[in-house]
Amino acid sequence: MPPTQRKVLLLVSGMSPQIITETLYALTQAKEPWVPDEVHLITTLQGRDNAVLQLLQDRKRFAKFLSDYKIAHPIHFNESTIHLIRDDTGQPLADLRTPEDNEAAADTICDIVRRFTQDEASELHVSLAGGRKTMGFYAGYALSLFGRPQDSLSHVLVSEHYESNKDFFYPTPTTHVIFDRDNNPLDASKAQVWLAKIPFVRLRSGLPESLLGGQHGFSETVALARKVTEKARLVLFPSDRVYELNGVSGKLTPVLMAILLWAARRTTPIAPLVDGEKNSDYAKELVNLADDYNLILHGRTEANLYKGDVSKSFLETNISKLNSRLASQLGLELSALCKLAIVQRNDCSGYALPENLEIEIR
Repeated sequence: MPPTQRKVLLLVSGMSPQIITETLYALTQAKEPWVPDEVHLITTLQGRDNAVLQLLQDRKRFAKFLSDYKIAHPIHFNESTIHLIRDDTGQPLADLRTPEDNEAAADTICDIVRRFTQDEASELHVSLAGGRKTMGFYAGYALSLFGRPQDSLSHVLVSEHYESNKDFFYPTPTTHVIFDRDNNPLDASKAQVWLAKIPFVRLRSGLPESLLGGQHGFSETVALARKVTEKARLVLFPSDRVYELNGVSGKLTPVLMAILLWAARRTTPIAPLVDGEKNSDYAKELVNLADDYNLILHGRTEANLYKGDVSKSFLETNISKLNSRLASQLGLELSALCKLAIVQRNDCSGYALPENLEIEIR
């Protein structure tokens, strides 16, 4: 894993800000302590007000926790690191009650997780402990989509009688009396808090750059990620130099579109060339394709093709460029469904598209 310079704890919460100090206790008091540089909370308007009142104001329980456990490392947590879930007009939500509210929560959580994972020097720890169940699900799914090797996911477990107790925030180092809902006294120092680490599948390497760059909301991101599992169908629009794979589109240069069309129309693989070899048949096929589909090639490329100049370097360089462009626009896993690779078919070896790829040229 790459070295990290910024440790970020991210939590989702409704009306129970206790999960912040409970999670911090479990992380910082572990056998191998993990002390964040920043704590970020995703919540509603009511949740924000409750967290500010109970953790930062009134008894200042956040500062009290750091003092009780002598945590000298500065941990940045204040109102500026509390992120509000907002609707599509930008208004903060007081609570999550409708399907539209849940969609707004999903988009907010997805966007924040994506932004934190864009910093290569950061290490992100996401907790599922608070908020409505859908919020925890969205946080975990977002980390699965965008998480890197250094990122982690967890849930805190609190011993019986202390869990969901409005007066319990963390096991205190000395005796501290609180009361349960039946008004029975409890000693907060006797509570136990465990951190349950949750393994998750990392899908980041298979996502296109548009998803990693934040151009889609949660539902769109999930839909695009799901395209990888569908039967592969490639549609080519040569006149616009546009292609579409399972509904995800991209655009190619004229010569790369010509290479893709060439592979799509051939019944046999494109045999590799050796150093010094020039193949005039390949040049003729590419020129005819460019003419058929009105692809305007770069002047030097066109001149070389008319001279019959398709060399090993030309072939390998442009196939490599095509595969790289597909990976950049589609992601590694989705692009694998339509990239050119060396195959063996009917006693012929060469570059070809996947055999089970359904192709349409419009």
